[in-house]
Amino acid sequence: MALPLAAASAEEDVKAAEHAWLAGITTNNFPQLEKVLADDLYYLHSTGVADTKKSYIESMSSGRQKYAKGHINNLKIRVYGNTAVINGDANFEFVTAGKPGKARLLYTHVFVKNAKGWQLVTHQSLKAPE
Repeated sequence: MALPLAAASAEEDVKAAEHAWLAGITTNNFPQLEKVLADDLYYLHSTGVADTKKSYIESMSSGRQKYAKGHINNLKIRVYGNTAVINGDANFEFVTAGKPGKARLLYTHVFVKNAKGWQLVTHQSLKAPE
């Protein structure tokens, strides 16, 4: 009985980290992003542009990238010990280099649990078919 409860707890913790990422990018909460993003983050956008943790946060703090709204439609979370894989479906409104846009993205996140908690180590997204 303890194993399913532990798995459910880990899944809820990963889900909370996922929502912390979303809240961080949509409110420019950089201290929150510093906590939830791993130092060795690899962030591959749907445009093919890749970011590190430093360049990702810098793009938002400089105003080059702004996420106005984000809404997660669906999440599938699988936990494997100290690693979790999320397959997500979300809608975003954003401004990139002064140009507004909207997109429905399908994405994969990989989180790893370490001394700092669950941290995002990999993001990869693509635009959902219309």
